[in-house]
Amino acid sequence: MDPVTHTLAGVALSHALFRDRVGPKATLTLALASNLPDLDALVHVTGSPAAILFRRTFGHSVFTIPLLAAGLAWLLKRYYAKNLRFGTLYGLCLLGAIVHVFFDLINSFGVVPLWPVSAWRPELSIVFIVDLFLTGILAAPLVRAAIGLKRRLMGLSQAALTACLFYFMLCGSARSMALVQLSEESGRIGVRPDFLSVFPEPFGPHRWRGVLRAGDIYRLYLIKPFSGTRESAGERETTPDHPLVRLARESARGKRLEWFFKAPVWTLEAASAVDGSPREVRASDLRFSSILLDPNGDRTRHFEFRFRVGPGDSVFPL
Repeated sequence: MDPVTHTLAGVALSHALFRDRVGPKATLTLALASNLPDLDALVHVTGSPAAILFRRTFGHSVFTIPLLAAGLAWLLKRYYAKNLRFGTLYGLCLLGAIVHVFFDLINSFGVVPLWPVSAWRPELSIVFIVDLFLTGILAAPLVRAAIGLKRRLMGLSQAALTACLFYFMLCGSARSMALVQLSEESGRIGVRPDFLSVFPEPFGPHRWRGVLRAGDIYRLYLIKPFSGTRESAGERETTPDHPLVRLARESARGKRLEWFFKAPVWTLEAASAVDGSPREVRASDLRFSSILLDPNGDRTRHFEFRFRVGPGDSVFPL
């Protein structure tokens, strides 16, 4: 999720469970801890397009989170909350980091919880990476407090966290319904898919991106599970077995992309004006190509990777 939602989750936890018992310093502690795993976002300072492959790895691992939480607790104990026991601060920091990982697990980007032992990257894919409904639910207690209901902040925060749980269950149910409808569409058109999945679209669980691949053709659908309707959103061709594409896929970065992508689209650029042969390969992932925000599929550059195939079939990431 986005940093605002992570922070609001930490603040809501503080007001709902700890502020009265631990004190006001619990709020800042949980707000900071709820963003702690995103330390792995520092990989982006390298400027490398491949940095995205290392997101949600070392900051989101069960092996490193206890260490990061201990480091944050030590800093807070030393400079901010000297009157609180280290064990209390450590527990709050650990809880905030775990909640962060859960909020990241429920969207389609996934986390690598066993880094560096395993590259397994699970994801529940029930909530879009920026969900305004979820953010609004978590922000509601603070808004109410700002207009004069501070005495009820604990109860409002508890209600907000309960509402989040119900919202997650609604999103999970909607995803299951969307999957069933996509399977029915596959049977209707007489296609036996090699890949079939649905991904959340923004602005709520009432719309999902259905992705169905048969051979080298992806079929995209905008699925509305509550109304039982599905709309075709076009097709995308992938050419993973072309000799030049295969060279890119077998490169070090190509193998990392194959691990990271869920619905990879591998394509060749147009033919070169010099010798008439395409020498550039592009790779993208349909789970990041929103039908609502990017209906033409031409604004996914942040998640698009390019390779140049040079003389002697050498491959250069661009």
